[in-house]
Amino acid sequence: MTIRDAVWRGFSLFVSLKPVTVFFMNLATWVDRPLMRATSGRIRLSFVIPTLLLRCTGARSGLLREVPLLYVPEGDGALLVGSNGGKPYDPAWCHNLRAQRRVSCLLAGREGTFRVEELSGADRDAAWESAVAIYPGYRRYEQRAGRVIPLFRLIPEADGRARQT
Repeated sequence: MTIRDAVWRGFSLFVSLKPVTVFFMNLATWVDRPLMRATSGRIRLSFVIPTLLLRCTGARSGLLREVPLLYVPEGDGALLVGSNGGKPYDPAWCHNLRAQRRVSCLLAGREGTFRVEELSGADRDAAWESAVAIYPGYRRYEQRAGRVIPLFRLIPEADGRARQT
């Protein structure tokens, strides 16, 4: 393990402590949404881990929802982790993705349309290990949540190719 890896691991474990998680989740969500919108995703508070701006329709409300989320890069797509900071319930955006299965995102400075796939079994297990490799704090969230944390893959749509903004 390199010094950089050790520092990152220590930092991610600190950030995954419950009071620190709550603080950063609220602050980053409040700051990142308008900041990412204004800068096409180039500037954000959550600068260490890749962050996208998910745009989806609320499952119950039918209203447009914009949610800044950490993600694990997968080629032109992304892997989303429904950890909710270790809370015992899934975040609202998980319910929205299960209801509509197609979303748009500002991802790596590009707008695009994506098909949503919820992962299970061996696919989920492999994706979980990829997520934990990016942010080790997910393991602490999983222990604190006491539930299976949902994982979603965003797959670029052929007709909704991401375009530079």
